[in-house]
Amino acid sequence: MQYLLTLPMMVLAFKDNHQAAVTIPAGTLIEVVGAVEGDDRFLLVRADDGQFHIFASDLADRANPVVVRETVRGFSEESLASKPKSKRGAHRRAIA
Repeated sequence: MQYLLTLPMMVLAFKDNHQAAVTIPAGTLIEVVGAVEGDDRFLLVRADDGQFHIFASDLADRANPVVVRETVRGFSEESLASKPKSKRGAHRRAIA
């Protein structure tokens, strides 16, 4: 899932076999890859062509989830899923 940082976030980066603290600026789009093995406080994220460890609590405090909705012929996937296939686009055929 992707998140947009609303505040700068301090993360752990791995450089030359060492951990280094790096700041990712507000407005950066990050993608959560998954949990870090052996430590449930951290998440592995991808941002700016790198992978970093962040505190899960920082994600909740400093980022908003990005909701992606795909549109198909003027309908969102959510609205298409709730309509039977026979009713999809029927109003357009009646007008034309």
